[in-house]
Amino acid sequence: MTHPQLSGYLTRAALVGMAFLCGAARGGESDRTQAAPSAFRWQVAEIDLTSSRTDANPYGEIDVTVTFTGPGVESIARPAFWDGGSAWKVRFAPTALGTWNWRTECSDRTNEGLHGRSGRLDCVPKQVAETSGVGRAKQPPHLRHGFLRVSDNRRHFVHADGTPFFWLGDTHWQMPDTERLDACNHPEHAGQTCPHGGQFQHLVADRRAKGFTVYQTYPSATNPAWWTTPYTAINPQRFRDVFDVQMNHLAEQGFVIALGFGHFNNSTRIPVDDLRRWARYLVARYGAHPVVWITCQEMNAPEDGDRNRIDVWRAVAEEIQRTDGYGRPHSGHQWVLDARTRPLGSESWHDWFALQGGHRGSRLTPQARYAEYLAFQPVRPVLETEAMYELVDCGGVADTDDARQSAWKALLCGCAGYTYGAAGVWALKWDPADARWTNYNHRIDGWYAGMDLPGSQQMMVLKRFFLDIPWHSLTPRFSDPAWAQFTDREESVLATCGQDLFVAYFYGPSRSPGTLRNLDPSASYRADWFDPRTGAWTPIDDDFRADNGQWAIPMRPDGDCVLVVRKQDRTATTRTVVAPSDDYPRNGASPTVLLGKEGD
Repeated sequence: MTHPQLSGYLTRAALVGMAFLCGAARGGESDRTQAAPSAFRWQVAEIDLTSSRTDANPYGEIDVTVTFTGPGVESIARPAFWDGGSAWKVRFAPTALGTWNWRTECSDRTNEGLHGRSGRLDCVPKQVAETSGVGRAKQPPHLRHGFLRVSDNRRHFVHADGTPFFWLGDTHWQMPDTERLDACNHPEHAGQTCPHGGQFQHLVADRRAKGFTVYQTYPSATNPAWWTTPYTAINPQRFRDVFDVQMNHLAEQGFVIALGFGHFNNSTRIPVDDLRRWARYLVARYGAHPVVWITCQEMNAPEDGDRNRIDVWRAVAEEIQRTDGYGRPHSGHQWVLDARTRPLGSESWHDWFALQGGHRGSRLTPQARYAEYLAFQPVRPVLETEAMYELVDCGGVADTDDARQSAWKALLCGCAGYTYGAAGVWALKWDPADARWTNYNHRIDGWYAGMDLPGSQQMMVLKRFFLDIPWHSLTPRFSDPAWAQFTDREESVLATCGQDLFVAYFYGPSRSPGTLRNLDPSASYRADWFDPRTGAWTPIDDDFRADNGQWAIPMRPDGDCVLVVRKQDRTATTRTVVAPSDDYPRNGASPTVLLGKEGD
Protein backbone atom coordinates (compact mmCIF):
# COMPACT_ATOMS: atom_id res chain seq x y z
CA MET A 1 0.00 0.00 0.00
CA THR A 2 1.46 3.35 -0.99
CA HIS A 3 0.16 6.85 -0.55
CA PRO A 4 2.33 9.14 -2.71
CA GLN A 5 0.25 12.15 -1.77
CA LEU A 6 1.09 11.60 1.91
CA SER A 7 4.68 10.44 1.79
CA GLY A 8 6.60 13.69 1.34
CA TYR A 9 7.41 14.39 4.98
CA LEU A 10 9.42 11.22 5.54
CA THR A 11 10.15 10.06 1.99
CA ARG A 12 12.68 12.81 1.31
CA ALA A 13 14.41 11.94 4.54
CA ALA A 14 14.21 8.22 3.78
CA LEU A 15 15.94 8.81 0.47
CA VAL A 16 18.63 10.58 2.44
CA GLY A 17 18.83 7.55 4.66
CA MET A 18 19.36 5.25 1.68
CA ALA A 19 22.78 6.83 1.23
CA PHE A 20 23.82 5.12 4.43
CA LEU A 21 23.63 1.72 2.75
CA CYS A 22 27.05 2.19 1.21
CA GLY A 23 29.94 0.29 2.78
CA ALA A 24 28.25 -3.05 3.41
CA ALA A 25 31.56 -4.73 4.20
CA ARG A 26 32.15 -5.39 7.87
CA GLY A 27 35.93 -5.20 7.76
CA GLY A 28 37.93 -2.23 9.09
CA GLU A 29 36.69 0.82 10.93
CA SER A 30 36.43 2.76 7.68
CA ASP A 31 33.83 0.28 6.46
CA ARG A 32 31.83 0.82 9.63
CA THR A 33 31.70 4.59 9.19
CA GLN A 34 28.98 5.59 6.76
CA ALA A 35 28.72 8.53 4.39
CA ALA A 36 27.32 11.95 5.31
CA PRO A 37 24.11 12.91 3.50
CA SER A 38 22.25 16.12 4.27
CA ALA A 39 19.16 16.57 6.40
CA PHE A 40 16.89 19.44 7.39
CA ARG A 41 16.45 20.99 10.79
CA TRP A 42 13.47 19.67 12.78
CA GLN A 43 12.51 17.19 10.04
CA VAL A 44 12.82 13.43 10.30
CA ALA A 45 15.89 11.88 8.70
CA GLU A 46 15.78 8.09 8.57
CA ILE A 47 18.98 6.07 8.78
CA ASP A 48 18.94 2.44 7.65
CA LEU A 49 20.85 -0.24 9.51
CA THR A 50 21.11 -3.92 8.55
CA SER A 51 21.43 -6.65 11.14
CA SER A 52 24.24 -9.12 10.52
CA ARG A 53 22.41 -11.84 12.44
CA THR A 54 19.04 -13.54 12.26
CA ASP A 55 17.12 -13.40 15.52
CA ALA A 56 13.91 -15.23 16.30
CA ASN A 57 12.23 -12.05 17.54
CA PRO A 58 14.30 -8.91 16.96
CA TYR A 59 11.53 -6.73 18.40
CA GLY A 60 11.59 -8.50 21.73
CA GLU A 61 15.24 -9.52 21.96
CA ILE A 62 17.36 -6.62 20.70
CA ASP A 63 17.77 -2.98 21.76
CA VAL A 64 19.67 -0.51 19.60
CA THR A 65 20.43 3.07 20.63
CA VAL A 66 21.98 5.67 18.35
CA THR A 67 23.63 8.70 19.92
CA PHE A 68 23.82 11.86 17.82
CA THR A 69 26.32 14.52 18.81
CA GLY A 70 25.82 17.85 17.13
CA PRO A 71 27.18 21.38 17.04
CA GLY A 72 28.63 22.35 20.39
CA VAL A 73 28.10 19.72 23.06
CA GLU A 74 24.48 18.78 22.33
CA SER A 75 23.86 15.03 22.35
CA ILE A 76 20.58 13.27 21.58
CA ALA A 77 20.09 9.52 22.00
CA ARG A 78 17.42 7.87 19.86
CA PRO A 79 16.29 4.23 20.00
CA ALA A 80 16.32 2.38 16.67
CA PHE A 81 13.41 0.11 15.71
CA TRP A 82 13.10 -3.20 13.90
CA ASP A 83 11.27 -2.81 10.58
CA GLY A 84 11.07 -6.41 9.38
CA GLY A 85 13.62 -8.99 8.22
CA SER A 86 17.13 -7.72 8.86
CA ALA A 87 16.07 -4.04 8.53
CA TRP A 88 16.49 -1.60 11.39
CA LYS A 89 15.95 2.13 11.26
CA VAL A 90 16.59 5.16 13.42
CA ARG A 91 14.66 8.38 12.95
CA PHE A 92 16.29 11.62 13.97
CA ALA A 93 15.34 15.28 13.55
CA PRO A 94 18.37 17.57 13.89
CA THR A 95 17.79 20.48 16.26
CA ALA A 96 20.65 22.65 14.97
CA LEU A 97 22.38 23.37 11.68
CA GLY A 98 25.78 21.83 11.19
CA THR A 99 27.41 18.43 11.36
CA TRP A 100 26.01 15.66 13.55
CA ASN A 101 28.07 12.56 14.26
CA TRP A 102 26.31 9.38 15.30
CA ARG A 103 27.24 6.01 16.71
CA THR A 104 25.21 2.89 17.44
CA GLU A 105 25.15 0.69 20.51
CA CYS A 106 23.40 -2.69 20.39
CA SER A 107 22.48 -4.94 23.30
CA ASP A 108 24.03 -7.76 21.21
CA ARG A 109 27.58 -6.51 20.81
CA THR A 110 28.40 -9.37 18.43
CA ASN A 111 25.97 -8.01 15.84
CA GLU A 112 28.35 -6.05 13.62
CA GLY A 113 25.53 -4.60 11.54
CA LEU A 114 23.94 -2.93 14.57
CA HIS A 115 26.73 -2.36 17.08
CA GLY A 116 29.52 0.14 16.73
CA ARG A 117 28.33 1.63 13.47
CA SER A 118 28.99 5.33 13.00
CA GLY A 119 28.37 8.08 10.54
CA ARG A 120 27.76 11.75 9.95
CA LEU A 121 24.70 13.81 9.13
CA ASP A 122 24.96 17.35 7.79
CA CYS A 123 22.00 19.53 8.76
CA VAL A 124 21.55 22.24 6.14
CA PRO A 125 18.98 25.06 5.74
CA LYS A 126 15.84 23.67 4.12
CA GLN A 127 15.24 26.63 1.84
CA VAL A 128 18.69 26.10 0.29
CA ALA A 129 18.68 22.33 0.11
CA GLU A 130 15.14 21.95 -1.22
CA THR A 131 14.08 23.68 -4.43
CA SER A 132 10.47 22.50 -4.58
CA GLY A 133 9.17 26.04 -4.79
CA VAL A 134 7.48 25.75 -1.41
CA GLY A 135 8.00 29.07 0.33
CA ARG A 136 9.08 29.47 3.92
CA ALA A 137 5.59 30.63 4.93
CA LYS A 138 4.17 27.30 3.70
CA GLN A 139 6.39 25.15 5.89
CA PRO A 140 4.76 23.63 8.98
CA PRO A 141 5.30 25.70 12.14
CA HIS A 142 7.64 23.15 13.73
CA LEU A 143 10.00 23.33 10.74
CA ARG A 144 10.30 27.09 11.22
CA HIS A 145 10.24 27.36 14.99
CA GLY A 146 11.17 23.92 16.33
CA PHE A 147 9.55 21.36 18.57
CA LEU A 148 7.40 22.30 21.55
CA ARG A 149 8.73 22.93 25.03
CA VAL A 150 7.32 24.39 28.21
CA SER A 151 7.64 28.19 28.35
CA ASP A 152 10.14 29.84 30.67
CA ASN A 153 7.35 30.84 33.05
CA ARG A 154 6.00 27.26 32.84
CA ARG A 155 2.45 28.39 32.10
CA HIS A 156 2.06 27.49 28.42
CA PHE A 157 3.89 25.92 25.47
CA VAL A 158 6.30 27.56 23.09
CA HIS A 159 8.34 26.35 20.14
CA ALA A 160 12.05 25.84 20.59
CA ASP A 161 12.74 29.41 19.45
CA GLY A 162 10.29 30.86 22.00
CA THR A 163 7.34 31.43 19.64
CA PRO A 164 4.13 30.94 21.67
CA PHE A 165 2.05 27.91 20.70
CA PHE A 166 -1.73 28.08 20.92
CA TRP A 167 -3.02 24.60 21.66
CA LEU A 168 -6.36 23.94 19.97
CA GLY A 169 -6.69 20.19 20.00
CA ASP A 170 -9.12 17.79 18.38
CA THR A 171 -9.68 14.33 19.88
CA HIS A 172 -9.14 11.27 17.68
CA TRP A 173 -8.82 8.37 20.10
CA GLN A 174 -7.51 5.26 18.32
CA MET A 175 -6.90 7.12 15.06
CA PRO A 176 -4.42 4.49 13.75
CA ASP A 177 -6.98 1.76 14.39
CA THR A 178 -10.06 3.40 12.91
CA GLU A 179 -9.40 6.33 10.55
CA ARG A 180 -9.12 5.14 6.96
CA LEU A 181 -6.57 6.10 4.34
CA ASP A 182 -8.07 4.46 1.21
CA ALA A 183 -11.82 4.89 1.64
CA CYS A 184 -14.12 7.81 2.36
CA ASN A 185 -17.90 7.68 2.69
CA HIS A 186 -18.58 11.39 3.10
CA PRO A 187 -21.98 12.08 1.47
CA GLU A 188 -20.66 15.13 -0.42
CA HIS A 189 -18.78 12.85 -2.84
CA ALA A 190 -20.96 9.74 -2.75
CA GLY A 191 -20.00 7.38 -5.53
CA GLN A 192 -16.93 9.44 -6.41
CA THR A 193 -13.31 9.46 -5.34
CA CYS A 194 -12.61 11.52 -2.24
CA PRO A 195 -10.65 14.59 -3.39
CA HIS A 196 -8.58 14.37 -0.22
CA GLY A 197 -7.64 10.72 -0.78
CA GLY A 198 -9.43 9.04 2.12
CA GLN A 199 -11.52 9.59 5.22
CA PHE A 200 -8.47 10.35 7.40
CA GLN A 201 -7.14 12.91 4.95
CA HIS A 202 -10.60 14.47 4.59
CA LEU A 203 -10.89 14.90 8.35
CA VAL A 204 -7.38 16.33 8.64
CA ALA A 205 -8.13 18.87 5.89
CA ASP A 206 -11.28 19.99 7.71
CA ARG A 207 -9.49 20.37 11.06
CA ARG A 208 -6.60 22.23 9.50
CA ALA A 209 -8.99 24.65 7.73
CA LYS A 210 -10.70 25.33 11.06
CA GLY A 211 -7.42 26.21 12.75
CA PHE A 212 -6.85 23.16 14.95
CA THR A 213 -3.20 22.75 15.90
CA VAL A 214 -3.16 19.45 17.82
CA TYR A 215 -4.32 15.93 16.94
CA GLN A 216 -4.87 14.10 20.24
CA THR A 217 -4.74 10.35 19.78
CA TYR A 218 -3.30 6.95 20.66
CA PRO A 219 -3.27 3.47 19.10
CA SER A 220 -5.00 0.60 20.88
CA ALA A 221 -2.19 -1.60 22.13
CA THR A 222 -4.63 -4.53 22.24
CA ASN A 223 -5.53 -4.30 18.53
CA PRO A 224 -4.35 -7.63 16.98
CA ALA A 225 -3.41 -5.78 13.77
CA TRP A 226 -0.27 -4.41 15.45
CA TRP A 227 1.03 -7.87 16.38
CA THR A 228 2.12 -11.13 14.77
CA THR A 229 2.20 -12.64 18.25
CA PRO A 230 0.10 -10.69 20.77
CA TYR A 231 2.20 -8.28 22.83
CA THR A 232 5.56 -9.93 22.09
CA ALA A 233 6.12 -9.72 18.30
CA ILE A 234 5.26 -6.59 16.34
CA ASN A 235 3.82 -6.36 12.80
CA PRO A 236 5.99 -3.68 11.15
CA GLN A 237 4.05 -3.81 7.89
CA ARG A 238 0.96 -2.44 9.62
CA PHE A 239 3.02 0.46 10.96
CA ARG A 240 4.42 1.24 7.51
CA ASP A 241 1.06 1.05 5.77
CA VAL A 242 -1.03 2.99 8.26
CA PHE A 243 0.56 4.66 11.28
CA ASP A 244 3.64 6.01 9.47
CA VAL A 245 1.50 7.46 6.70
CA GLN A 246 -0.83 9.17 9.17
CA MET A 247 1.96 10.59 11.33
CA ASN A 248 3.85 11.90 8.31
CA HIS A 249 0.73 13.54 6.92
CA LEU A 250 -0.13 15.21 10.22
CA ALA A 251 3.42 16.58 10.44
CA GLU A 252 3.24 17.86 6.86
CA GLN A 253 -0.05 19.59 7.60
CA GLY A 254 1.42 21.43 10.57
CA PHE A 255 -0.12 19.49 13.45
CA VAL A 256 1.44 18.64 16.76
CA ILE A 257 0.46 15.10 17.73
CA ALA A 258 -0.44 14.56 21.38
CA LEU A 259 0.39 10.86 21.39
CA GLY A 260 -0.55 8.24 23.93
CA PHE A 261 0.29 4.55 24.02
CA GLY A 262 -3.07 2.98 24.80
CA HIS A 263 -6.21 3.06 26.94
CA PHE A 264 -5.93 2.67 30.70
CA ASN A 265 -7.34 -0.88 30.70
CA ASN A 266 -4.57 -2.12 28.39
CA SER A 267 -2.61 -2.54 31.60
CA THR A 268 -4.99 -5.27 32.76
CA ARG A 269 -4.35 -7.33 29.61
CA ILE A 270 -0.71 -6.68 28.70
CA PRO A 271 2.18 -7.55 31.05
CA VAL A 272 4.04 -4.45 32.18
CA ASP A 273 7.33 -5.39 30.48
CA ASP A 274 5.53 -5.94 27.18
CA LEU A 275 3.72 -2.63 27.54
CA ARG A 276 7.02 -0.88 28.21
CA ARG A 277 8.57 -2.42 25.10
CA TRP A 278 5.54 -1.31 23.07
CA ALA A 279 6.13 2.23 24.36
CA ARG A 280 9.82 2.08 23.46
CA TYR A 281 8.91 0.99 19.94
CA LEU A 282 6.47 3.87 19.43
CA VAL A 283 8.97 6.38 20.81
CA ALA A 284 11.59 5.00 18.42
CA ARG A 285 9.24 5.16 15.47
CA TYR A 286 7.62 8.55 16.14
CA GLY A 287 9.74 10.39 18.69
CA ALA A 288 11.37 12.55 15.99
CA HIS A 289 7.96 13.74 14.74
CA PRO A 290 6.32 16.89 16.20
CA VAL A 291 4.86 15.14 19.26
CA VAL A 292 4.10 15.64 22.92
CA TRP A 293 3.30 12.67 25.18
CA ILE A 294 0.04 11.96 27.03
CA THR A 295 1.05 8.40 28.17
CA CYS A 296 -2.44 6.91 27.81
CA GLN A 297 -6.12 7.77 28.00
CA GLU A 298 -7.31 8.10 31.61
CA MET A 299 -4.04 7.02 33.16
CA ASN A 300 -5.29 7.23 36.75
CA ALA A 301 -8.71 5.64 36.24
CA PRO A 302 -10.11 3.62 39.14
CA GLU A 303 -8.47 0.29 39.95
CA ASP A 304 -9.79 -2.99 38.56
CA GLY A 305 -9.47 -5.77 41.11
CA ASP A 306 -5.88 -6.21 42.23
CA ARG A 307 -4.31 -4.70 39.10
CA ASN A 308 -2.64 -1.39 39.89
CA ARG A 309 -3.11 0.40 36.59
CA ILE A 310 -1.44 3.63 37.49
CA ASP A 311 1.76 1.87 38.58
CA VAL A 312 1.87 0.03 35.24
CA TRP A 313 1.43 3.27 33.33
CA ARG A 314 3.98 5.03 35.53
CA ALA A 315 6.46 2.36 34.42
CA VAL A 316 5.52 3.09 30.81
CA ALA A 317 5.95 6.83 31.36
CA GLU A 318 9.41 6.23 32.82
CA GLU A 319 10.30 4.20 29.72
CA ILE A 320 9.14 7.08 27.51
CA GLN A 321 11.28 9.48 29.53
CA ARG A 322 14.35 7.23 29.20
CA THR A 323 14.05 6.78 25.44
CA ASP A 324 12.64 10.13 24.27
CA GLY A 325 15.97 11.90 23.70
CA TYR A 326 14.35 15.29 23.06
CA GLY A 327 12.70 15.83 26.45
CA ARG A 328 9.26 16.41 24.93
CA PRO A 329 6.51 17.81 27.17
CA HIS A 330 5.01 14.76 28.88
CA SER A 331 1.79 14.24 30.80
CA GLY A 332 -0.70 11.56 31.75
CA HIS A 333 -4.20 12.10 30.44
CA GLN A 334 -6.23 12.16 33.64
CA TRP A 335 -9.39 10.65 35.01
CA VAL A 336 -11.88 13.12 36.47
CA LEU A 337 -10.26 14.16 39.75
CA ASP A 338 -9.68 17.42 41.56
CA ALA A 339 -6.24 18.65 42.50
CA ARG A 340 -6.46 17.45 46.10
CA THR A 341 -7.00 13.80 45.12
CA ARG A 342 -4.60 13.93 42.20
CA PRO A 343 -2.16 10.96 42.09
CA LEU A 344 -0.04 12.60 39.38
CA GLY A 345 2.25 15.59 39.62
CA SER A 346 5.39 14.74 41.55
CA GLU A 347 6.92 12.45 38.91
CA SER A 348 10.10 13.59 37.15
CA TRP A 349 8.55 12.94 33.73
CA HIS A 350 5.33 14.86 34.40
CA ASP A 351 5.65 18.29 32.74
CA TRP A 352 2.02 19.43 32.32
CA PHE A 353 -1.48 18.57 33.48
CA ALA A 354 -3.75 16.96 30.88
CA LEU A 355 -7.07 17.37 32.71
CA GLN A 356 -10.31 15.60 31.99
CA GLY A 357 -13.07 17.90 33.13
CA GLY A 358 -15.61 15.27 32.22
CA HIS A 359 -18.78 15.11 30.20
CA ARG A 360 -22.39 16.20 30.63
CA GLY A 361 -22.91 14.56 33.99
CA SER A 362 -19.84 16.23 35.45
CA ARG A 363 -20.92 19.79 34.62
CA LEU A 364 -18.28 22.36 33.71
CA THR A 365 -15.03 22.27 35.65
CA PRO A 366 -15.34 24.66 38.62
CA GLN A 367 -13.02 27.64 38.82
CA ALA A 368 -11.68 26.43 42.16
CA ARG A 369 -10.33 23.25 40.56
CA TYR A 370 -8.46 25.19 37.90
CA ALA A 371 -7.08 27.46 40.64
CA GLU A 372 -5.77 24.45 42.55
CA TYR A 373 -3.95 23.07 39.53
CA LEU A 374 -2.47 26.46 38.68
CA ALA A 375 -1.22 26.75 42.26
CA PHE A 376 0.53 23.38 42.13
CA GLN A 377 4.30 23.50 42.66
CA PRO A 378 6.44 23.24 40.70
CA VAL A 379 4.41 25.28 38.24
CA ARG A 380 3.44 23.61 34.99
CA PRO A 381 0.97 24.21 32.12
CA VAL A 382 -2.63 23.14 32.69
CA LEU A 383 -4.81 22.02 29.77
CA GLU A 384 -8.38 20.81 29.55
CA THR A 385 -8.02 17.78 27.27
CA GLU A 386 -11.40 16.06 27.60
CA ALA A 387 -14.50 17.99 28.53
CA MET A 388 -18.03 18.30 27.16
CA TYR A 389 -17.40 16.53 23.86
CA GLU A 390 -20.10 17.78 21.54
CA LEU A 391 -23.09 15.44 21.20
CA VAL A 392 -21.35 12.64 23.11
CA ASP A 393 -23.76 10.91 25.50
CA CYS A 394 -21.91 10.42 28.77
CA GLY A 395 -23.98 11.26 31.82
CA GLY A 396 -26.27 13.05 29.40
CA VAL A 397 -25.69 14.56 25.97
CA ALA A 398 -23.33 17.54 25.86
CA ASP A 399 -24.65 20.04 23.36
CA THR A 400 -22.91 22.79 21.40
CA ASP A 401 -23.40 25.27 24.24
CA ASP A 402 -21.67 22.90 26.66
CA ALA A 403 -18.71 22.45 24.31
CA ARG A 404 -18.31 26.19 23.72
CA GLN A 405 -18.76 27.21 27.34
CA SER A 406 -16.26 24.63 28.55
CA ALA A 407 -13.61 25.95 26.17
CA TRP A 408 -14.04 29.63 27.02
CA LYS A 409 -14.11 28.93 30.73
CA ALA A 410 -10.96 26.80 30.58
CA LEU A 411 -8.92 29.37 28.69
CA LEU A 412 -9.93 32.26 30.94
CA CYS A 413 -9.17 30.10 33.99
CA GLY A 414 -5.54 29.86 32.94
CA CYS A 415 -5.45 26.82 30.69
CA ALA A 416 -2.64 26.85 28.12
CA GLY A 417 -5.01 25.52 25.49
CA TYR A 418 -8.06 23.38 24.96
CA THR A 419 -8.92 20.08 23.31
CA TYR A 420 -12.32 19.81 21.66
CA GLY A 421 -14.09 16.55 20.89
CA ALA A 422 -17.06 15.63 18.71
CA ALA A 423 -19.29 12.56 18.61
CA GLY A 424 -18.42 10.30 15.70
CA VAL A 425 -14.87 11.74 15.56
CA TRP A 426 -13.43 11.37 19.08
CA ALA A 427 -14.01 7.63 18.69
CA LEU A 428 -14.71 7.09 15.01
CA LYS A 429 -18.16 6.10 13.82
CA TRP A 430 -17.99 5.10 10.18
CA ASP A 431 -21.72 5.11 9.33
CA PRO A 432 -25.11 4.61 11.03
CA ALA A 433 -24.53 0.84 11.17
CA ASP A 434 -21.23 1.15 13.04
CA ALA A 435 -21.93 -0.33 16.48
CA ARG A 436 -18.65 0.65 18.15
CA TRP A 437 -19.02 3.02 21.11
CA THR A 438 -22.78 3.05 20.49
CA ASN A 439 -23.59 4.28 23.97
CA TYR A 440 -21.57 7.44 23.34
CA ASN A 441 -22.12 8.01 19.60
CA HIS A 442 -25.78 7.12 19.13
CA ARG A 443 -26.79 10.75 18.49
CA ILE A 444 -24.70 11.01 15.32
CA ASP A 445 -24.91 9.20 11.94
CA GLY A 446 -21.19 9.08 11.29
CA TRP A 447 -17.85 10.88 11.46
CA TYR A 448 -18.88 13.19 8.59
CA ALA A 449 -21.78 14.54 10.68
CA GLY A 450 -19.56 14.88 13.75
CA MET A 451 -16.94 16.72 11.70
CA ASP A 452 -19.49 19.41 10.78
CA LEU A 453 -21.02 20.01 14.21
CA PRO A 454 -21.22 23.76 14.92
CA GLY A 455 -18.87 23.54 17.90
CA SER A 456 -15.88 23.01 15.63
CA GLN A 457 -16.65 26.28 13.85
CA GLN A 458 -17.00 27.98 17.22
CA MET A 459 -13.57 26.70 18.24
CA MET A 460 -12.22 28.63 15.26
CA VAL A 461 -13.96 31.77 16.56
CA LEU A 462 -12.38 31.17 19.96
CA LYS A 463 -8.92 30.76 18.49
CA ARG A 464 -9.16 33.93 16.40
CA PHE A 465 -10.14 35.87 19.49
CA PHE A 466 -7.27 34.65 21.65
CA LEU A 467 -4.66 35.06 18.93
CA ASP A 468 -5.69 38.71 18.65
CA ILE A 469 -4.83 39.42 22.28
CA PRO A 470 -1.77 38.66 24.44
CA TRP A 471 -3.43 35.40 25.52
CA HIS A 472 -0.26 33.97 27.09
CA SER A 473 -0.06 37.01 29.41
CA LEU A 474 -3.58 36.75 30.80
CA THR A 475 -3.92 36.19 34.55
CA PRO A 476 -7.12 34.48 35.77
CA ARG A 477 -8.79 36.32 38.64
CA PHE A 478 -11.16 33.57 39.90
CA SER A 479 -13.83 35.97 41.18
CA ASP A 480 -11.31 37.81 43.32
CA PRO A 481 -13.35 40.68 44.83
CA ALA A 482 -10.37 43.00 44.26
CA TRP A 483 -10.99 42.62 40.52
CA ALA A 484 -14.74 42.09 40.15
CA GLN A 485 -18.05 41.63 41.87
CA PHE A 486 -20.13 39.35 39.64
CA THR A 487 -23.78 38.41 39.99
CA ASP A 488 -23.21 34.80 38.86
CA ARG A 489 -19.87 34.08 40.47
CA GLU A 490 -19.14 30.59 39.10
CA GLU A 491 -20.55 31.36 35.64
CA SER A 492 -18.58 34.62 35.27
CA VAL A 493 -14.91 34.15 34.44
CA LEU A 494 -12.40 37.01 34.40
CA ALA A 495 -8.79 37.23 33.25
CA THR A 496 -6.72 40.39 32.85
CA CYS A 497 -3.43 41.72 31.62
CA GLY A 498 -2.84 43.94 34.60
CA GLN A 499 -5.09 47.00 34.31
CA ASP A 500 -4.65 47.20 30.54
CA LEU A 501 -7.00 44.45 29.35
CA PHE A 502 -10.02 42.80 31.01
CA VAL A 503 -11.65 39.77 29.38
CA ALA A 504 -14.74 38.38 31.09
CA TYR A 505 -16.91 35.48 29.96
CA PHE A 506 -20.51 35.24 31.16
CA TYR A 507 -22.65 32.13 30.77
CA GLY A 508 -24.87 32.34 33.86
CA PRO A 509 -28.59 33.16 33.97
CA SER A 510 -28.37 36.83 35.00
CA ARG A 511 -28.19 39.44 32.27
CA SER A 512 -26.95 41.97 34.83
CA PRO A 513 -23.29 40.88 35.15
CA GLY A 514 -22.04 43.04 38.00
CA THR A 515 -19.03 45.34 38.42
CA LEU A 516 -15.42 45.39 37.27
CA ARG A 517 -12.89 46.68 39.77
CA ASN A 518 -9.27 47.78 39.87
CA LEU A 519 -9.38 49.70 36.60
CA ASP A 520 -6.96 52.60 36.33
CA PRO A 521 -9.03 55.68 37.28
CA SER A 522 -6.62 57.96 35.42
CA ALA A 523 -7.01 56.09 32.12
CA SER A 524 -9.60 55.99 29.39
CA TYR A 525 -11.07 52.62 28.44
CA ARG A 526 -13.06 51.08 25.63
CA ALA A 527 -15.63 48.29 26.15
CA ASP A 528 -17.16 45.87 23.63
CA TRP A 529 -19.22 42.68 23.61
CA PHE A 530 -17.97 39.70 21.63
CA ASP A 531 -20.23 36.88 20.43
CA PRO A 532 -18.40 33.54 20.94
CA ARG A 533 -20.68 31.83 18.39
CA THR A 534 -20.19 34.16 15.42
CA GLY A 535 -17.20 36.36 16.23
CA ALA A 536 -19.33 39.51 15.92
CA TRP A 537 -18.45 42.60 17.98
CA THR A 538 -20.92 45.04 19.52
CA PRO A 539 -19.54 48.35 20.87
CA ILE A 540 -20.54 49.42 24.39
CA ASP A 541 -18.52 52.58 25.02
CA ASP A 542 -15.46 53.73 23.14
CA ASP A 543 -14.25 56.25 25.73
CA PHE A 544 -15.00 56.04 29.44
CA ARG A 545 -13.24 56.43 32.76
CA ALA A 546 -13.77 54.28 35.84
CA ASP A 547 -14.43 56.43 38.91
CA ASN A 548 -12.65 54.94 41.88
CA GLY A 549 -11.47 52.15 39.59
CA GLN A 550 -14.95 50.62 39.31
CA TRP A 551 -17.25 50.23 36.33
CA ALA A 552 -20.80 48.88 36.36
CA ILE A 553 -21.15 46.46 33.46
CA PRO A 554 -24.25 47.20 31.37
CA MET A 555 -26.95 44.65 30.61
CA ARG A 556 -25.42 41.88 28.53
CA PRO A 557 -26.84 40.35 25.35
CA ASP A 558 -28.87 37.15 25.41
CA GLY A 559 -26.88 33.95 25.75
CA ASP A 560 -23.28 33.59 26.79
CA CYS A 561 -21.00 36.43 25.76
CA VAL A 562 -17.55 37.92 26.21
CA LEU A 563 -16.80 41.37 27.60
CA VAL A 564 -13.59 43.05 26.45
CA VAL A 565 -12.45 46.21 28.25
CA ARG A 566 -9.10 47.66 27.29
CA LYS A 567 -7.17 50.73 28.15
CA GLN A 568 -7.01 53.27 25.36
CA ASP A 569 -3.66 54.17 23.87
CA ARG A 570 -3.86 57.79 22.85
CA THR A 571 -0.69 57.48 20.77
CA ALA A 572 -2.18 54.84 18.49
CA THR A 573 -3.31 56.03 15.06
CA THR A 574 -5.56 52.99 14.57
CA ARG A 575 -7.13 50.37 16.77
CA THR A 576 -5.96 47.27 14.99
CA VAL A 577 -3.73 44.54 16.24
CA VAL A 578 -1.02 42.80 14.31
CA ALA A 579 -2.49 39.80 12.51
CA PRO A 580 -1.61 36.32 13.76
CA SER A 581 1.42 34.76 12.12
CA ASP A 582 1.14 32.53 9.07
CA ASP A 583 1.51 29.59 11.46
CA TYR A 584 -1.99 30.04 12.81
CA PRO A 585 -4.19 31.91 10.30
CA ARG A 586 -7.60 33.22 11.27
CA ASN A 587 -9.33 31.46 8.35
CA GLY A 588 -11.84 34.28 8.20
CA ALA A 589 -12.48 37.97 8.47
CA SER A 590 -10.80 39.97 11.19
CA PRO A 591 -12.92 41.29 14.06
CA THR A 592 -14.11 44.84 13.55
CA VAL A 593 -12.67 45.93 16.87
CA LEU A 594 -9.23 44.72 17.82
CA LEU A 595 -6.98 45.17 20.73
CA GLY A 596 -3.76 47.10 20.37
CA LYS A 597 -1.55 49.39 18.37
CA GLU A 598 -0.90 48.49 14.77
CA GLY A 599 2.50 46.90 14.47
CA ASP A 600 2.76 45.74 18.08
